Amino acid sequence: MPPPLEDPELNIHHPYYDVARHGIIQLAGDDNSGRMVITFSCCRMPPSHQLNHTRLLEYLKYTLDQYVENDYTVVYFHYGLKSLNKPSLKWLQTAYKEFDRKYKKNLKALYVVHPTNFIKILWNIFKPLIRYLADGLFSDKLLLKRHDENLRGRQKGKLPPVVKVPPPRPPLPTQQFGVSLQYIKDKNKGELIPPVMKETVSYLKRKGLQVEGLFRRSASIQTIKDVQKLYNQGKSVNFDDYHDIHIPAVILKTFLRELPQPLLTFECYDHILGITSVESSLRVTRCKQIVQGLPEHNYVVLKYLICFLHMVSQESIYNRMTASSLACVFGLNLIWPSKGTASLSALVPLNLFTELLIDFYTNVFNSRTVPGEILP
Repeated sequence: MPPPLEDPELNIHHPYYDVARHGIIQLAGDDNSGRMVITFSCCRMPPSHQLNHTRLLEYLKYTLDQYVENDYTVVYFHYGLKSLNKPSLKWLQTAYKEFDRKYKKNLKALYVVHPTNFIKILWNIFKPLIRYLADGLFSDKLLLKRHDENLRGRQKGKLPPVVKVPPPRPPLPTQQFGVSLQYIKDKNKGELIPPVMKETVSYLKRKGLQVEGLFRRSASIQTIKDVQKLYNQGKSVNFDDYHDIHIPAVILKTFLRELPQPLLTFECYDHILGITSVESSLRVTRCKQIVQGLPEHNYVVLKYLICFLHMVSQESIYNRMTASSLACVFGLNLIWPSKGTASLSALVPLNLFTELLIDFYTNVFNSRTVPGEILP
């Protein structure tokens, strides 16, 4: 078994510290459709006498509860499961019963990596939920197939094939995705709000405020790539042509997620993690202090976005998207660590901070104005 993952953000007072410290369940970022990917790694499960499997099931539900209202994906790594650490069949049956429609309705895929005969037997039991992973999963995220080929080649004394990576191309003058806010501003006559953000927010404000589940749903990967290409080439995009209100919603999230630096900046990451240690009555004030310290351009764009999300939350009786629901969607699109991905234990402060921004928008953003800024 590999050594436990060192998670500096995991507090000993975490309600499931005894399970979480093993790193069995982790966040792996987003897939190509912007869906959160949650991994379960059997190789990190200690011997059964050292792990309470009932607690493990509770921790898995505790983790999924933060995402089940949105489309999500689970990747199960079977390698490392042995008789020493394998849960009982009765436990597996209990687990299957526990995961009712609440967990299944937005689970878009459950991938099983490196299945064995044991898994093939379970396949017949849990067939409605499981899809096999035949080749690579999310080729630009997890290069499983190539990794396996490299391992086999080394075992045979062969070197892995050399993969030629083309040099990075300079961004187009009209590029919108994957470039900095400053680059977009310089190429758009000094406009503070990026065109893709202005157009998606404007469209959703007109036609999407009362759509149930706004921002929770994914969209066709190919359609999203096509829209990105149009924006990057400086061409006009008419969202009416796609007949799907979730496309501009996904485009907005994708734009934020592909910024080279998060909108809330890497420098704010540790400060935001500390929000849970601040007394409840002082948290809004602390949020305000952190936001006020942002660079001017980031502040203006964040204010524009949060103003819109506040509008969305005000229509939650129709769209079911409260400030808390929106925070679960946007938290990791606004802030992430400079290295790796945010751990599970970081989600609580990141989402809490985002929720406070949305809920207390007027209070947080009322004392700083920037010439030329606009609101939705």
